[in-house]
Amino acid sequence: MADKNGDGTLDFDEVLKLLKVLNADVKKKYAREMFDAADTNKNGRGNNSVLDREEFVNFYHKLTKRVEVEEVFLRFSRGKGFMTLKDVLTFLREGQKMHDASTEDCRNILDHFETDKGLKLREHMSADAFRKLITSERQQLFNPAHKIVYQDMTRPMTHYFVDSSHNTYLAEDQLKGPSKVEMYIEALQKGCRCVELDCWDGSDGEPVIYHGHTLTSKIRFDDVIKAVNSYAFETSAYPVTLSLENHCSIEQQTVMARIMTSILGDKIWSPQEDPIHIPSPEELKFKIIIKGKKLPKAAEEVNDYDVSDEDEAADMPNNEAANSSSFDDNNSNNNNNNNQQSEEKRKASIAEAKKIKLDRQLSVITSMKSVGLKSVENNPEPVQFFSVISIGESKAEKMVQSNPINLNTISQHRLIRTYPSGTRTDSSNYNPVPMWNHGCQIVALNYQTPGEAMQLNHGRFMDNGGSGYVLKPDFLISNEQFGLVTGSIKREAKKNLKITIISGFQIPKPNDSTKGEVIDPFVKVELHGVAADYNDFKTSVIENNGFNPRWYETCVFSISVPELAILRFTVIDQDRARDDFIGYYSLPVMSVQQGFRHFPLFDKHGNQFKQSLIFTHITLTDA
Repeated sequence: MADKNGDGTLDFDEVLKLLKVLNADVKKKYAREMFDAADTNKNGRGNNSVLDREEFVNFYHKLTKRVEVEEVFLRFSRGKGFMTLKDVLTFLREGQKMHDASTEDCRNILDHFETDKGLKLREHMSADAFRKLITSERQQLFNPAHKIVYQDMTRPMTHYFVDSSHNTYLAEDQLKGPSKVEMYIEALQKGCRCVELDCWDGSDGEPVIYHGHTLTSKIRFDDVIKAVNSYAFETSAYPVTLSLENHCSIEQQTVMARIMTSILGDKIWSPQEDPIHIPSPEELKFKIIIKGKKLPKAAEEVNDYDVSDEDEAADMPNNEAANSSSFDDNNSNNNNNNNQQSEEKRKASIAEAKKIKLDRQLSVITSMKSVGLKSVENNPEPVQFFSVISIGESKAEKMVQSNPINLNTISQHRLIRTYPSGTRTDSSNYNPVPMWNHGCQIVALNYQTPGEAMQLNHGRFMDNGGSGYVLKPDFLISNEQFGLVTGSIKREAKKNLKITIISGFQIPKPNDSTKGEVIDPFVKVELHGVAADYNDFKTSVIENNGFNPRWYETCVFSISVPELAILRFTVIDQDRARDDFIGYYSLPVMSVQQGFRHFPLFDKHGNQFKQSLIFTHITLTDA
């Protein structure tokens, strides 16, 4: 690109243009001195000096020499021009708080990073090898042990947060935006484990997916199921839930059931009988769970009611009276009394079935039953197997404020799915953190809309190998310590998280930037978690330097519930008219590595920038 005439060399003007593309603000005089020093063979293009490929690489390496990294090297090498094996061990144990590091680990590091054979033979490390080490993936901020599935996956599904998408098919807004099969592929590849299918009758007898009664485009149901079949387990082996919003006629529900059965086959989890326990993610590996309306079981037992595939029920009523009623446990009641109550319950279920229209086969393959909130609000204990309650954003937020412990109690026995308000026609998102804090497992977000909510979601589900399932802390699985969330229980020992933002490297310009000048970056650090823990910090602005800005600025956050805390870093370009978002990085506090750590930057869509890094120093200690 920079080599305009294609002769394999770059003159000084071409080098300056390339540096500008790389967002490197280098004084012209200094660049000229470095250029002349790198031109060792003195080949030219007419009267112009040029650098060949090897010379340019050497020029660039010298230019990108990072003072702040060299300072760390000099500190642990004790002023020598190299680090001994003992120096490397000291760096790992004291500098990086890797207390289990061994001499053998240091030898492996030298073998991997040191290219100078003489130094390697003497078990010494050069400054260049140290730079490669400190920027390597295993030395980054995110704990590499959390990049694989390390949590217990044999607990009931209700014990996990689940990475979830709302209106998965939409690429833009909810009024006239396009629907795309590719949105399902994207979500699944990013680790999403619960996707939504808004199903309606198609004009040709084939069901379609779109945002009903709007101008959003339509996609075929079978195309989406084919995509799910191909991509469901590409990123994670753990179960995928298809959340069906079923608006189809009986005829096209039959088609839906046939399509899913024929394409997904034995991937569909469809137990023959209701199991006696809620399954675990481990039990359901490589399985697809169908979530939706389900026929009352009693309706299938009736002999005098003509049940056919085309005469069944489907829109789950808000109040499931039959399911929430219970037998009187008083020992004075005789069996006849119990039988009478059982018969009344059975008749109530049949009455439900007559009111609702649902294809029998679709009901059979549906293993996660959607139930109404009213049926469990006053009776949160489980009354049926494997059900999920969907709660809109506004209602969920009210419950967080007015009855948080009840919300958490319900989540201990059932899955709770929350979703954005219907008034968010622009597909914007709500804050997922309070929902997670109160035990809600399936916090569905508009994946197509970048912003803070999706960045926090990215951070939450980076954990546990990006499997899409993250184990909830124990205090959300029982109510004994739930006061940690509400603040009614205070921990004696808090944690202090000390963060020093040291520098940045090759920070790009904003994606939609039209200005030619170099950026003026600053870093914002936010701590999200329980309400009492929220905090933020902003560095000063470094003018005209996106290549290697240096801050050396420190903040300290006090954290009472680190198990729920998420760190979010954003890098922003200050501008007179409007500050421009450049990139972000989010991760759980419990996944932070202490010491001198780099982290990469992601663009607003969650795609990682190549080469862009922020350099930090982190400590996490008892307050």
